[in-house]
Order: sequence, then C-alpha cells, then structure tokens
Amino acid sequence: MSGIRVASGHLFFFYAYDAGFEIALEKARLLCEASDSPGIAGLRPAPAHLQYRPRPLTVPAGAVPVQVSGKTHRLDATVKIFDFGALSVTLTLPLEDLSLDEYAEIALSLASETDMEKSARDAARRLFDRIRPAVSRPMFADLVEEYCVWHVGAFSPELNGTEALTRLPREIARLLTLERGELSEAAVAEIVRTPIRYFDNDLFLAEWNAAFVYDPKFKDTAEVLEFLNIQVLELRFFDRLLHDAIEGVTEELLPRRRLFHILHDPYEVPLRKLSGIRTDVSLIRERIYNALKLVGDAYLARVYEEARRKVGAEKHEGTVRDQLATLTDIYTVLNNQAAAARAETLELIIILLIAIEIVMGLLRW
Repeated sequence: MSGIRVASGHLFFFYAYDAGFEIALEKARLLCEASDSPGIAGLRPAPAHLQYRPRPLTVPAGAVPVQVSGKTHRLDATVKIFDFGALSVTLTLPLEDLSLDEYAEIALSLASETDMEKSARDAARRLFDRIRPAVSRPMFADLVEEYCVWHVGAFSPELNGTEALTRLPREIARLLTLERGELSEAAVAEIVRTPIRYFDNDLFLAEWNAAFVYDPKFKDTAEVLEFLNIQVLELRFFDRLLHDAIEGVTEELLPRRRLFHILHDPYEVPLRKLSGIRTDVSLIRERIYNALKLVGDAYLARVYEEARRKVGAEKHEGTVRDQLATLTDIYTVLNNQAAAARAETLELIIILLIAIEIVMGLLRW
C-alpha cells in the first residue's frame, strides 16, 4: 500500500474501426447529431496551424454501463468520424478521490472486460448505419485497434513528476502492462526507463497497449494517442488488403479455357485490380499522415514518437512498404507480360492478314 490517493483522473479506452474508403464529412454531419471535434486545444505553446486537416466530427453516443466486481460503472461514449474512412470510439470514466490501488483495480478490470469492445463496436456500427450514404465504398471491417490511457490529474498528497516516478514505479508499470502480478525489478526498470517530462508536475510513459499520463493539461496528449491508435488500425487494414491482393493474383492467373483466347488479355483484370489497390492505399496513407502534423510542438511530437515506437507502428509501416513494393514488382512483371502478349497477338494478326491477302491475290489470278 503506497498511501497515495488519486485526487482526480480519467480512464480512456480507445477503439478504432475502418468503415470505408472515404467519408464526406459535411454530408455525414447532416445525417447525425455531429459537431466539429475540438482537436488540439493548444494547452502548451504551439503554432496556430497545429490542427486536424480536415477536422473530424464528434458524435455523442450516450453512457455505457459496465459491471465489474458487482459494481456498475457508467462510461461516457463518443464517436469521431474521420474523412479517410475511420471511426474512433472513446469510452471515458472520470474518477476522483480513490486510493491508487482502487484506481488501478478499476482500470485493469475494465481493460480486461470483453463487453467494453462490444459496446464500442455497437456504438460505431449504429453510427455507421446512419451515415452510410456519406461513405464511399462502405464496408465496416471486423478489425479493431484498442488502446488505454490512464490519466491522473492530481495526487494526494501532491507529487511532482519525478516523485511520482520514484515512489510509484511498480504501480505505474502494472498499469502500463495491464498485469496484476508482481513484476521483477528488472522488468519495472525497463518499463519506466524512458519517461517524458515537460513541466515539473507532469509525466508520460507508454507501452504497447497503454499509456500513463500524469498531467493536469492532458487533453492534447489523449488526442494524439487516439489518433495514433487510428493510424495503427489503418496500417493493419492495409496489411490485410495488400496480403489478400498478392495472394489473389495467383488465382486470377490460373489458366482458363476461353473462346477466342488469342484476342483475350489474361492480365487485364489482375492489372486493373492491382493498380486500383496501389492507388487506394497510397492515397489513404497520404491523407492519414497529413491529417495531423505535430511539427512545432516539441512535447506532443515526443509523446507521439515514443508511443508510436512502443506500439510497433514502424514495423507495421515496414510491412506495408514491403507489400507495396512486392505489389509494384508484380504489377511491373504482369504489365511487361501483357505488353509482350499484345505484341505477339498483333504479330499473329499481321501474319493472318498477309496470308489472307496472298490467298485473295491467288484467287483473283
């Protein structure tokens, strides 16, 4: 027992879903009770241009009751609509005047509760059904990306960031790893090894599926972590899409008996599909990475890069780049083969025409 209490704080649970190729935000606004997302509030000195482009829409989704250990917690649910076809559900539980052990117990219990994701998916699905006319190529994918943020606004007694890290490393490590057991000294030291500080009274630490935020000015940090969760979802979605496209090329090129096969181009359909997929992935990637740029805010940029490193976003990006390169190679090979096949067909047609001309000439003679 540390004897330290959480005077105020929040538990955030982010769930990201892919809903289609593109969402027309103004059309979606008319189909649901949506408002512009506050976005980056600029709680620390930062350039005025640091904001979403375009700004996503926010839709309230009511309260989600979740029962844990015989007690019902009511979490606030909101859904964000992004123009590049993503929906992000946030479940929020404000907490105050709890012992740190009670805070951690509620956080870890909710994180392991399967009904949380089901409730988030239901909220996203209901909104998707309402805004479907505004979605280009609508398809609510079965993928989900989850991330937890444990926020403490103030401790009692008061602690600065250094004191919190010195006195509570085990408690913070358990929250970051979602572990209930006793972690070893080496594990704890590794987990809390790279803290990020800005003011004296704040502290940020991240792991692969959770972050600990000790900061009274927490909203921008939570916003960045939610957006990172969406980026990881889209990278996983691209990974699946590209993998299926590469696997599907073999099926497309299986030999089939066709009438007038000389005039049929067997590469036309796979080339068109590969070209479309390459274009779609490239366009959406560009829009995702341009939607929110953190250049100019040193603190948020560090938070983003640290959390991005811990969630393994770079590995996902590397996989997508490799698959795009493979797809480009396949496209190039098929395109060359198609060009050779067209040239061969043209040669056969020319030979056939010459033969017909010779026969016609002999008949006339």
